[in-house]
Amino acid sequence: MKIVKAEFDAEKQILKLSEPLDGFDDHERVTVIVHHIDPDRPWLEVRGALAGEEGEQFAHAVEEMFPIDK
Repeated sequence: MKIVKAEFDAEKQILKLSEPLDGFDDHERVTVIVHHIDPDRPWLEVRGALAGEEGEQFAHAVEEMFPIDK
């Protein structure tokens, strides 16, 4: 398995790969898993990465580094 980033061209319905796929023949069929990242909220990608005590420790560290005055 190899992960390659791609740009979607909606008009042509094609994916433009960021690098060539070595070892594949022209017109060879492949399986693609599409993962959409919201460009306005990319931090949501880490949602659920830490749970329980680890999540609380991370949240506390962020609060200390970036305090919000109430």
